[in-house]
Amino acid sequence: MLDRGIYRWWFFGVLVTSVINNVHGNSAPSEWIKAKLESINHPISSAVDIASGAGRHSLLLADKAPNVTAVDGNPELFKYFENTPVRFQCLDLEKEDWPMSGDTFDVVLVSNYLYRPHLRSLIGLVGPNGYLIYETFGVGNERFGKPSNPHFLLRPEELEGSVGNGFMILDEFFGEVTNPHPAVRARLFAQRVES
Repeated sequence: MLDRGIYRWWFFGVLVTSVINNVHGNSAPSEWIKAKLESINHPISSAVDIASGAGRHSLLLADKAPNVTAVDGNPELFKYFENTPVRFQCLDLEKEDWPMSGDTFDVVLVSNYLYRPHLRSLIGLVGPNGYLIYETFGVGNERFGKPSNPHFLLRPEELEGSVGNGFMILDEFFGEVTNPHPAVRARLFAQRVES
């Protein structure tokens, strides 16, 4: 009989692989995001994956927290969460009124998404002592392909400036990467320190 922990790890591994193969093609969960999640060494009760897609990172969060919400504007993605512990919410994160007002989480994860008018509201989802894990494309990525629109590309130090003094920066990066393909990436891992 398999140990419950081993079975859970195996089960989520199968789910993540299935989502990757069916929806994301060859796009695996970000190794940087995986490393940041693994570095959090105390209990997490709630987490949210913003602009989740079909959940390649949501399922990683579910291995870390009992209450995980995946948020995306595409209602067709619901089917990828039906047999998982992840709760899917179809929300338009770009409408004038921020749809998640009053919500907070222990971990807020954002991958490959940027909508500046609500960036501070998104950061406001991080609860006391909670973590922000943010990885997306940066200015200069237009040399490598899409996204190339400056509205979807972070500027150097833009994330650091957006979190303000209420966060301790644990890791940050802005620059060219070659893995999994050439791109300009912006990354921020931060913990809220204000009460």
